[in-house]
Amino acid sequence: MTTAESSLETIELTHLVRAIELALRLGDPGAAWRAAHALRRAFPEAIAPQVWLGQALLDAGNAAVAVDYFRRALRLNPLDAVAWAGLAGALARTGQEKAAAAALSRAALHDPLGSAALAPGIAPEQSSAGKGVEYLRRGLAEVAVAELAAALARSPRRDDLRLYYIEALRRSGDLAGARQAFVQRTLPDAGHLPALLVRAALYEYDTAAQRRCADYDPDGRLTRRFFAPDSPPWMLSPPLAVHWSEEFDPLLPYLDASAAQRVPPATSNDHTHVTQPMVAPKRLPETSARQTPATEADHRQDPAPHSSVAHHHCIEQPESAVDPEIKNFIAVAERVRQRLIDDSRAAPRPLVPYVDGRTFTQVVLSSRAALQQRFGADGFAAVDRRLQQYATVLQRRGVMVHICYCDDASSLHLDEGIAAAPAPAEPGALRDLLRTLSGALSERGRTLGAALLIGGDEIVPFHRLPNPLPDDDIVVLSDNPYATDDPAYIVPQRMVARLPDGNTNDPSLLFAQLDRLTAYHYGSRPQSSRSQRSFGRSPVRNVPELDVLSAGYCAEIWKEASRAVLDALTPDAPLTSSPPHLAENLDLRALRDRRLLYFNLHGAAGLPNFYGQPDAVWPGAATRLPVALRPDQIDAAAADGVLFLSEACYGAELTGRTVDTSIPLRALAHGALAFVGATVNAYGALTDPLIGADLLFQHMMKHLARGEPIGRALHQARLEFAQEMYRRQGFLDDVDIKTLIEFVLFGDPWGALYDADVEPKPWNADRTIVALERMPKPRARVVLDETEAPRDALQRARAVLRRVLPHGAALPLRITAQLNPRRQRKSDPERDLIFSARDHVPTIDGQYVAHTAHVTISGQAVVKVALTR
Repeated sequence: MTTAESSLETIELTHLVRAIELALRLGDPGAAWRAAHALRRAFPEAIAPQVWLGQALLDAGNAAVAVDYFRRALRLNPLDAVAWAGLAGALARTGQEKAAAAALSRAALHDPLGSAALAPGIAPEQSSAGKGVEYLRRGLAEVAVAELAAALARSPRRDDLRLYYIEALRRSGDLAGARQAFVQRTLPDAGHLPALLVRAALYEYDTAAQRRCADYDPDGRLTRRFFAPDSPPWMLSPPLAVHWSEEFDPLLPYLDASAAQRVPPATSNDHTHVTQPMVAPKRLPETSARQTPATEADHRQDPAPHSSVAHHHCIEQPESAVDPEIKNFIAVAERVRQRLIDDSRAAPRPLVPYVDGRTFTQVVLSSRAALQQRFGADGFAAVDRRLQQYATVLQRRGVMVHICYCDDASSLHLDEGIAAAPAPAEPGALRDLLRTLSGALSERGRTLGAALLIGGDEIVPFHRLPNPLPDDDIVVLSDNPYATDDPAYIVPQRMVARLPDGNTNDPSLLFAQLDRLTAYHYGSRPQSSRSQRSFGRSPVRNVPELDVLSAGYCAEIWKEASRAVLDALTPDAPLTSSPPHLAENLDLRALRDRRLLYFNLHGAAGLPNFYGQPDAVWPGAATRLPVALRPDQIDAAAADGVLFLSEACYGAELTGRTVDTSIPLRALAHGALAFVGATVNAYGALTDPLIGADLLFQHMMKHLARGEPIGRALHQARLEFAQEMYRRQGFLDDVDIKTLIEFVLFGDPWGALYDADVEPKPWNADRTIVALERMPKPRARVVLDETEAPRDALQRARAVLRRVLPHGAALPLRITAQLNPRRQRKSDPERDLIFSARDHVPTIDGQYVAHTAHVTISGQAVVKVALTR
């Protein structure tokens, strides 16, 4: 053991667990394998090491043996979604496709709210049986009882559903019914973990069942997962300590900093749990399924009498029901509250669902020193005052907001036990600061749901991510890592937005944005035509005529794709194209009095204008791209209160840009609520099926049409985009990855197309994703010379390039070959060939715009054509 390692005598089991999982995520199965084996010897009956060993084997390419480990784990815990997902991946690798699909379906069933964390793959949509599990995970026990009862009527032999049904009965207060359902089957004699957990919950003094659960689940993670979102009904043991072994040495790079300190020795040489005195939880009628962890902890201090475990086969009388008059009072009060929300014009509507309002938190992050250096002490003070006003008005709308400066310790102390240490204004340090705050909030039952960054790249730097594509970009500037709590960055876990400062020492742009956003949340809206539409018997208030409030402007060559994007919002939205429209003859009335403007035009690095492109055969070298839109054409009449969505390359570029040389900064200065655009080269399609930015924006339009805020619409669109590309391809290719990381949101994440009633269900209950890959995995690829590429594939690629680039027939090609993960065979590996070509096209104002095309050929077919915007 090295000197750095010698100080580690014992270590908390929780630190080792995090390190093993991080090693697996970062592609180090060897380190995870050794540590899991060591823990398996220390805790021979524990389930989690079996799963880790299976995952390590699967990552190392030994799928056949991994199947055995996953099945062993599932015999002990048949409700383990992680083990089911791993089994699905292992079965797929061994060619058992039907069994793999069934296993992945079980994984989604047992973790309906966290299914985005499953291994990459394709799972069917959630079955009706899964709705009951989803309601139980959301804390809606009474609704879960009805759903699970119906599911059991259809599938009476499904013991997994029966266990959920029994737990739902217990949480809803029907303890006698839960016990009766438990003893009617052979479940009391089942030796696996879920049956023991149910038994221990139904009979609080069954300490033998509790000890057996601790043997299977030493750190209590599986136990807490089963009872989520409630706390376990008995007190779990304190964190265990494990003697350091040389087999843990490979995990040192993955350990938390706090784990590198001495840990007090374990209280028992055999590393078993220390059983705590048990008391029965106190249950309040109709509320137990919604208690916070703190409330339940208080209840456990007040023991209630209960029958002995020796009489667990007896059926107890049901607990006293809630007084019907109380139920009626609650129902009347809820109707009055809803009417007040609907009819009151003075009180702002909530921004998040009521059930999330007590936990949803937004952090506004910047650097005090950087703002003072840019704007001076007085300028900073003025910005800070406006930030405080913005926070106050958001709190009136149900969002808890904290203003945090990375170099001000007092601002980083959010609440009791929720704090972070100051950090330098560097991307990695700021990302870690947000992760620290997110973890501290989570421990208090709260969620970091949104992050708003104040300042441009020089104040809160963008992350420089690797560019996966061969084009003009060296790196991809992205805000995605600020919105994740793990090393992944493709699909963020929360909303993230930024207020740029305009690259000048004048704070006017920040003032304009903060003043507009504050006024917006106080109720200042541009006046627009609205209508009421009825669905069934209930009229929906304030649903506008979306065709009146929105418009699009696109390059003529992309008119078909742009129409498909706008149709997701409304089929009647007007769409203008360039040509025939040019900047000098553009009727600006088409862009005014709108609440949403969608642009699908060309953009270029360092150039202020957007450009069009004709939909015609290129006549020759003299063809020049027309100027479609200039920054000076954006004024308050076109921008105030508007959401701008742009697919243009470099549409959200900030480096060297000012209000006079940037369309998004100009729009924000004149009152725009938000701007979504790409920091570097963006890609799309000519026609259906949509890909790249077109597909991302199509999904975003669907959410905006429902009145969702722009931050959530973009966040959900990313998730759905990734899922759809998985369904099509089986993996995310380089175009997909770049699309997911390059688009950023400037402005208010809460800006919406219209005021809509927030859906009552919690946001984290949305099941839009079955499985996706959150961190790009390196795939072996080879660069080929044209002479090495198959002649027929080369001819197909050239034919496509002739149609989409002016000199496509003669441009030099970069040919990349890589294995297709969906079609890979050991005996006959099939490779995808990606043909990339770049050209620079002149514009009518004397500039040049880079054009890049990527043609993907799989087998004998052209499967994807991606073009820069």
